Amino acid sequence: MTVQFEGLRADGTKVPAPAWIEASLKLKEGRDPLGLQTTTQDRLMPVLLPGILELSRRARYFSFHAFLLAEYRDRHLAADGNTLSAFIKRREWEYGLAVLRCPRDCGSSPVGARKLSGLAMGPGPYGRGESVESAFGGYGLYYRSPMAEFGIVARTGTLLGGRPIPIDVLYDTDRARRLANTFKSAVEHTAYYQRVMWTADDLPADVIDEYAHVACLCRLRELPEERDAVHAALFGTDTPDAEVLSTVVGENSELLGVDDGPTVVGEVFSEAGVRQRRLSVGHYLSLLDTDPSVVASETAYRDALWSPPAPRSEAHAVVAGQWAALIAKDVWQEALCSVWSEFCRAGLTRTRDLGRGLTWDEVRRVAAGLAAGQPDLDPTSLTTALAAQLAAGTLAVPDTDGTDVDVATAPLDDLRRLTSRLDTASSGLVVVLELARRMEGRAGDGWQKAAGIRSGWQPSIAGVIAALGSHLADSPTVADTLWWLVSRFVIPVHERIAYSKLPELTFRFRWEDGLLRFYDHGIGRFPLAAVRNAPLSSLTWDLGLWSETDDDKCPATLTARGMRFVEEVLG
Repeated sequence: MTVQFEGLRADGTKVPAPAWIEASLKLKEGRDPLGLQTTTQDRLMPVLLPGILELSRRARYFSFHAFLLAEYRDRHLAADGNTLSAFIKRREWEYGLAVLRCPRDCGSSPVGARKLSGLAMGPGPYGRGESVESAFGGYGLYYRSPMAEFGIVARTGTLLGGRPIPIDVLYDTDRARRLANTFKSAVEHTAYYQRVMWTADDLPADVIDEYAHVACLCRLRELPEERDAVHAALFGTDTPDAEVLSTVVGENSELLGVDDGPTVVGEVFSEAGVRQRRLSVGHYLSLLDTDPSVVASETAYRDALWSPPAPRSEAHAVVAGQWAALIAKDVWQEALCSVWSEFCRAGLTRTRDLGRGLTWDEVRRVAAGLAAGQPDLDPTSLTTALAAQLAAGTLAVPDTDGTDVDVATAPLDDLRRLTSRLDTASSGLVVVLELARRMEGRAGDGWQKAAGIRSGWQPSIAGVIAALGSHLADSPTVADTLWWLVSRFVIPVHERIAYSKLPELTFRFRWEDGLLRFYDHGIGRFPLAAVRNAPLSSLTWDLGLWSETDDDKCPATLTARGMRFVEEVLG
């Protein structure tokens, strides 16, 4: 604590008063107040699409970063993480300039685009810089983990002869070497590579433009050897010996200061991960073949995942069931978010009216009052009667523009977006009940596995629907069911999460001296976690698995490569 002269007497003179240097609690909104995003990003996505992050969007960055690691090794630079990080970020800066100056004006967005966009529009020469501030730049943020998952990169800390290696290096395997060498083959004749890359001089515009002509992200489709090397990195495996005895030594021996020779480092990649990645990408391409709009529309993508075409094989049925369960989980999240959002607003309003926190009974009455939303439900009617209306197809919900939405016939993603727009607990309840109805009869190994995945905070979607069935068996009223949702999935979960984040204050409410106190910050909705529609679209385009068309009704079509991939993977 420090003392500052900041107090005032009645006559206006200053007096000493204590002032804390820094507040002990930091007020933050918190991005996942009910622990639902983590189910998707930490539990479901690593199972459904291992190794592909939401921002691992451009396939050529895999060969570009392999090239950088190979160059770093071949130039005998220091085996030091900070030096490697600076090297990568500087090369990403230069590469970003080239991508933004692509002669095709392809619109590709490189790592560090925000920093570079204004600079790239100028005539040059261009000053040197670094792509992003975090360690290892875009490689560290978006491509390092995937390349390790693919068995291309041995990360810092990988054991070599019982000791951890000090920096990331390429594995000494055919796939890793091909990945680095094919990018180098594309750029090694340029003035940038031959003389400018290794200087500290400003970058002439003509040098960057020559580099852009051969190095831009959009060019991968037209370079068969490099494209095939990237394809092999994502979907291929190494020889059986390399799986178990793969070495990071080989060409890395001088860099790491060890003798050449085989060193057991465990499996370089997961065979199960490769198979799952192939199946998920094959499934995506099968959706594109049925509905080409999935490449640009998240709604079309989500609808296609929920209602995919007939599976081509047993393996296809499994992966289709997995992705459908992801969509069901997101519909549940959006519906519960509507309950959460209105509960927070109503609770805060009631707290202000009373000038204090709410008792347990008062909180329950607030939950019951959430029935009077849009749609306006009778809180005393049986929830089973509402479910019966849904089953009979006789329930319509007014949208924000006044039009009625027929719940029974609307696509599932339309219902998800409807409750998001209405932002009412009653619409959330309707969507939960309709989701439960549409989940009836869903089965299969893939569905059951993914629907059974839960987070440390919330049950799985299968667990939610099972609990709902038990709840409805007791003939609850609509008010009872709203309270069941609030008391089971909202209040206790949020409190546990918020307490776990102290000293960051992320509470929207908490119990204090027997009263539930509401906080006036961040009471709105929270977003869904990304479900990889963007990287699936861009990566498969980069690899030449589909192409755009001039037909507005069919904007995309599988290429011959894409059709072969689907047939090979799905049968």
